[in-house]
Amino acid sequence: MLIVAKELIYAVKALFTTTRHRFILLGLVLIAAMISVSELAVAKLFTKIIGFEKTMSSTQLIILVIVFFLFFGITKAGHFLQRVYKVRFFDNAFKASNAEVPTAKENWRWSLAFELTNILSTITQLSVVILFFAYLSWHFAIINIIVVLAIFQVYGKLFSNQLHAQRGFVIARKNKEQITNAVRIGTRIKSGEIGILISGIALLILLGVLIYLSYIGGISTSNTIVLFFGLKMQNSNFSNISTALMRFARARTNSE
Repeated sequence: MLIVAKELIYAVKALFTTTRHRFILLGLVLIAAMISVSELAVAKLFTKIIGFEKTMSSTQLIILVIVFFLFFGITKAGHFLQRVYKVRFFDNAFKASNAEVPTAKENWRWSLAFELTNILSTITQLSVVILFFAYLSWHFAIINIIVVLAIFQVYGKLFSNQLHAQRGFVIARKNKEQITNAVRIGTRIKSGEIGILISGIALLILLGVLIYLSYIGGISTSNTIVLFFGLKMQNSNFSNISTALMRFARARTNSE
């Protein structure tokens, strides 16, 4: 897990050399986190509409429905704008850098920047989701944090192995040694899929815990539904992190 943090910090310093661009990067990451919170808030609002629609007045129901669609539209629009703006941001950041990058490695620098922001945004989203879980049920949140830390420990090992493998491929290419695409691509995909499999197993464990806590009355029905959606989002985040880390390792070694 520490090697992941170390490489991410290195990439931030190497790609975004000015304080201004690092603050903008932080802003983009925080926007991504706000979007994830909004999506969970939308899920919470939806369960409230469905669960209490018969006890609400027509005016209250209409207001909640309007707010629901506004929230939903804002989250999708924010997600779109954040992704589109990144391209212009990277271009400006690279132009502001004094580092001279060979033409052959320029594409890898762009790839590294995309994977870096993707990983940072997803980790921030994951952190917000974990905090949201704590707000809904601290019992469940503690168990979830333990599982999350275990997953990151596995991801750190997979990432370390992938860095080693990708550096080996770079050296082999410089020595004009032939390595088949099945080996080069397959190594990265296999590591990413192992990470996804691990997070999938963790999801099943957490779903079992959620069902149990709901059964004994430890969590309300509406919060159980929201936590279910949150777990799906968390699992999606882990899947994204797993594959992005392997692509990051490839870009990192090829841009050295």
